[in-house]
Amino acid sequence: MAGAYCRYCGRRCFVDRVLPDGSWAGHMATCPEGAAHDREVTGHDHTTAVNPHPTSQS
Repeated sequence: MAGAYCRYCGRRCFVDRVLPDGSWAGHMATCPEGAAHDREVTGHDHTTAVNPHPTSQS
């Protein structure tokens, strides 16, 4: 995602996620401060939201 820098860590720390109830999909931060913000706003962070692009497990 070109140009998207986290306001908390200044890096491109985002991953694609979907809220478990399907009400929202977008980028979530993986840095501690950004994850805390996501939890406050959505009730989830990158560890509890759904990864829409899981790696296949063979």
